[in-house]
Amino acid sequence: MFGCLNSTPIVICLMTSEYQITKTGLVIVFLVIFSLISSYSIFYSQTVNGDTTEANTTTITSSQELDTILSQISNSDKPEDIATLAYLWGYPLITSQRSFDYFTNPNTPPVVGQGPANEMNCARQLVNASFTDVVTPNDDTLYCQSWMDLTKEPLVLKVPSVQDRYISFQFLDAYTNDYTYLGTRASGASEGTYLIAGPNWDGQVPENMTKIWTSTNLAWVLNRILVKGDADLPNVHDIQDKISLIPLSVFEGNTTNTQAVDETTISSQVPIKPQPANIPTTGIKLYDELGQAMINNPLNPADPGLVAKLAKIGIGPGKISSVEANDTIKTALQTRIQKGEKLIDARITNIGSVVNGWSFNTQTGIYGNDYLTRAAITKLGFGANIPQEALYPTTFTDNQGKPYNGINKYAIYFEPGQTPPVDGFWSVTMYNEEKYFYDNPLNRYSIGEYKDGLKTNQDGSLDIYIQNQSPGADKESNWLPSPVDGFFLILRMYLPAEQVLNGTWTPPLLKVIE
Repeated sequence: MFGCLNSTPIVICLMTSEYQITKTGLVIVFLVIFSLISSYSIFYSQTVNGDTTEANTTTITSSQELDTILSQISNSDKPEDIATLAYLWGYPLITSQRSFDYFTNPNTPPVVGQGPANEMNCARQLVNASFTDVVTPNDDTLYCQSWMDLTKEPLVLKVPSVQDRYISFQFLDAYTNDYTYLGTRASGASEGTYLIAGPNWDGQVPENMTKIWTSTNLAWVLNRILVKGDADLPNVHDIQDKISLIPLSVFEGNTTNTQAVDETTISSQVPIKPQPANIPTTGIKLYDELGQAMINNPLNPADPGLVAKLAKIGIGPGKISSVEANDTIKTALQTRIQKGEKLIDARITNIGSVVNGWSFNTQTGIYGNDYLTRAAITKLGFGANIPQEALYPTTFTDNQGKPYNGINKYAIYFEPGQTPPVDGFWSVTMYNEEKYFYDNPLNRYSIGEYKDGLKTNQDGSLDIYIQNQSPGADKESNWLPSPVDGFFLILRMYLPAEQVLNGTWTPPLLKVIE
């Protein structure tokens, strides 16, 4: 989502001349794929080693095997196993804290999304194939976002009435739990004023304002607005201009200072980029970061048993494990990082189910005590929606079980009345092997109900042609160009209908055209 970084899929993007400047002088291109099923490099077998497995190299082939291993680790009091559990539990908190630090730090190199905390910043343009700073971007929505620090005081969010399109505000706490939504599904099309308050605020909620309680002081709000083609951008900009986020003290007229964060706490150095690859390479000092992040962010969910376990190996609010722990604990913390990574990758491999070649994942957004799945989704798709808001089935292989390749021609055929049943919108997006848009003469990166010129057949059925060369002038309106080599597809479904959620509707196979 933002530039030149990859937080899978939330990343950091360098500004380019095609982006328009917002009030902060920066544009945020939040390509939260959020939700998720970004096409993270998925391996079909993972090796996990350690004391709690029967052998030092155990290949995990099923979710059940992974659950057994995780249960053994969770019930163990060995420092090595507690260290592994700490890594899994802390992975989302580290990712959130690093993202906050990077995007709100004024010393970060000019990137889209950089700016003070507690301000709403909006992307003004859809991206194209020249944009390679984010994996699996989308060209269906524009995003606004704010990294919030609720330590000092609440924030006031004003939401306009939106009647003619999909809109949502997704709220995530520091542990990546989706804790509330506003918008088409959650609150309707009406305007509203909301008070976003942290865990320790107990003041009086102003009149005509709805309180949104947040369990952690670090939080993140993402706004998505459907764009119905390039000509529709001014309409989206008008909606964005009516969204505001300000501190409560400013709303009440007690101050004109919109900076609700203590600037003296901001590092003078450029923070580490919030990429998944940078987490395990940090080594034992990762747990020092974890201790700092825990200070203002109470565990969600509360887990006294876990707190006690973490304390045994010197992890807790304000703790500096790399200095304070004994040598045995330090060794456990350092060596079990890679085991934690392998478990996360194994969960990614085993998440969801495959139907007609499409991988479905509904285990997103709300995790409870399932810390491994929470970590896996953070790595796979940081900023994941709950399935009721959006689903992202992904397909890598055709009806013959072979990986997609541009030397072949493919087609998706939707029976009459069987296009994706959604209350928001749907689209199919093409990605090359590097997980970016494929540059093509039509500048067409996705195809769906709001794409200009899409034609149904006389009986109401729909054909989508997926190939490198044009299928002919009469079919070009339904052509999604593919690279000459490997690729994959994501089907975005916003506000999926009940038959999608319960599995009675599934997308059709992609078939090879002989």
